[in-house]
Amino acid sequence: MAAEVSPQQRRWFRAIGLSAVALASASMLVYLLTQPWGPGMLGDLEIYKGAISYAFSGQPLYDWVYVHPTVHGLGFTYPPFAALALSWLVPLDLGVAKAIWVLLTFVVLLACVLLVVRTGLAARRPDGVVPLVDQVAWTSALLVAVIFTYPFLHDMIVGQVSLFVIALALFDHQLPRKWQGVLVGIAGAVKLTPLVFIPYFLITKRWRQAMVATATFAGASLIAFAVLPQASIAYWTDKLWQTGRVGRTDSTVSKSLLSLLTRLIGDGTTTKIIWLVLAAVVTALALWQASRSYRQADYLGAALVVGSLSVAVSPISWPHHQLWLVLVACWWLLQPGRLPKVLALVLFAIFWCYPAFDDYQAVSGWLAVAVELPVIAVLIVLGCGSRPRWGRELGER
Repeated sequence: MAAEVSPQQRRWFRAIGLSAVALASASMLVYLLTQPWGPGMLGDLEIYKGAISYAFSGQPLYDWVYVHPTVHGLGFTYPPFAALALSWLVPLDLGVAKAIWVLLTFVVLLACVLLVVRTGLAARRPDGVVPLVDQVAWTSALLVAVIFTYPFLHDMIVGQVSLFVIALALFDHQLPRKWQGVLVGIAGAVKLTPLVFIPYFLITKRWRQAMVATATFAGASLIAFAVLPQASIAYWTDKLWQTGRVGRTDSTVSKSLLSLLTRLIGDGTTTKIIWLVLAAVVTALALWQASRSYRQADYLGAALVVGSLSVAVSPISWPHHQLWLVLVACWWLLQPGRLPKVLALVLFAIFWCYPAFDDYQAVSGWLAVAVELPVIAVLIVLGCGSRPRWGRELGER
């Protein structure tokens, strides 16, 4: 007579099965992307390694140009401290560096999703203790959903640093209180957009965190100045203001509010004025949502809203920046009620839709609507906040 399988064993079978699917999906993805007929892997990583090597040989960091059969004129665009943070790439063989980078990308993604799962499930349990089997099952299932979103695919394909920067800002609130702000400051020194967390610290009256983040950012920038003085002067006085180095504002790949307005009404002074007004309104809305989440002790949800704000107000936002919104979709799936789950599925549907992120010279009809869906996704997140509710539930927040 066959032994009866207990409910707990069935839960573990499901969790292990989902883990196997996640591992197989990640392996298949890497295999497909590394084939000769694939898109080519980690071009941005080659830029990081090439430009930093060039700078360490005594040449100007921002003068190095990436040479590739299909991509021309790209160079290093981040603050000089990013060059120091990524300097470990310089002595490595390019193939080894790429392998390590891919592995780290999956490890950091796992850490981010696991943080979302643990926090989201703990909030729904009276004792705050989440069984390991539930953590494994939910994390595995969400990993499968995330790795096939275009923001993650884009981050993986080009070898972007965005996911690492997101992780720094996301995990900042997990530090002991006296150290909170350090990771935000480091993230801001690598890529400026996480500095949007400083106004969030101020509006929630977390003066110490704001000071620590600002001091860490300033200290990291000064260290970069001591090591790379020429590059630091060039960046802060000139390169930072050359937005064309990052990309075209009107590109359909960019999903910022400024890019949306540029595509709708053209590039000009009027567009920039409208953008500044709209950005101010969106910033006020996002900080209000984040502060409300913070007052409810929803610290991770607040961080996700602030991170999503950086996607909206940055002059140019590439698909890999929208990993913030993918993590919001994961977070919403873990919230009680029907509305957050419906909205999460809407976000995932948008992020699984490759045509919405492609680079088109001209768009019309339904395609013109589709390419703006990721921008609308940002507004949905900032408008709904970390825990969407409707009807009577709104008063229970």
